[in-house]
Amino acid sequence: MLKAYWSGYEIDSSEAAYEVKVPEPEKLGTLVRALLGSGYFVRSYYLLSEESLSRLQGYIHQHEPADSPLRQQIDEVVGKFSPDRNITIGVRAIEPVLNYVGANRQALLQANVFRFEPTAEEREMCADTDIEFEPGQRVDETDFYSENEIPWDGVAFYLGCQLVGLNKLSPEEQDKARAAVRKTDVMIQEEEGRPRRGGRGMNEMDMFFSSVFGPSDPWERYNRPQPVSLRVRLHPDATLSIHGRWMDDGQFAYGYYQYVLGRAAKKAEAKIGFEMIC
Repeated sequence: MLKAYWSGYEIDSSEAAYEVKVPEPEKLGTLVRALLGSGYFVRSYYLLSEESLSRLQGYIHQHEPADSPLRQQIDEVVGKFSPDRNITIGVRAIEPVLNYVGANRQALLQANVFRFEPTAEEREMCADTDIEFEPGQRVDETDFYSENEIPWDGVAFYLGCQLVGLNKLSPEEQDKARAAVRKTDVMIQEEEGRPRRGGRGMNEMDMFFSSVFGPSDPWERYNRPQPVSLRVRLHPDATLSIHGRWMDDGQFAYGYYQYVLGRAAKKAEAKIGFEMIC
């Protein structure tokens, strides 16, 4: 585990996770669109699940007529795949594709469309832990310390997203977000609890940590978009769920993500839960 030290605090590299329930699978895409379109996400979503969508495309070609709007839509998305970069995808394309996944979840499960065997690297990582996993088994994502360790089996859709920065929230929301961050970010707790120094008063240690952790204003990093993943998983019992992770010392930024994602979920009328991955 990577560790650094700042002002007497031990900092473990960490991740945190969220999960959104999918009570109406046939409206899975509508739910994801509502989350992403809530105003709390930067409107640029990177598709990270090319293999999953390629398999879904093959299934749709077998079961939907050639003039099906859905077939034409997924062909257009898959046609943009590039070996050199992740492509962006809009919510108008996401909604019908995921609604189809939700409506046909049992058939997709029986056809093993999203059944993925562990790679050699994944098996090696599992061998270093006490976790045993075989394809077809239900995946509890919180069992895995890093997002890179989570088995791919069952993943139907995977996006790279960003939450809006602090300065993009309304004034009232900024106040509430700051209050949430103060509860979890020990750097800000320390900074706001000591006399501010700058210019000639900044000593060498202050300058060192400024170079490592960024600007002297600890709030500045929260003004930047905050990266977070969004992953749809089809479980062996044909239920669906939405998961995601964030890194960058997740325990510090936990308050911000919890507040902003909570606001997005409330606007989308979704139930969301959070967990610190230790």
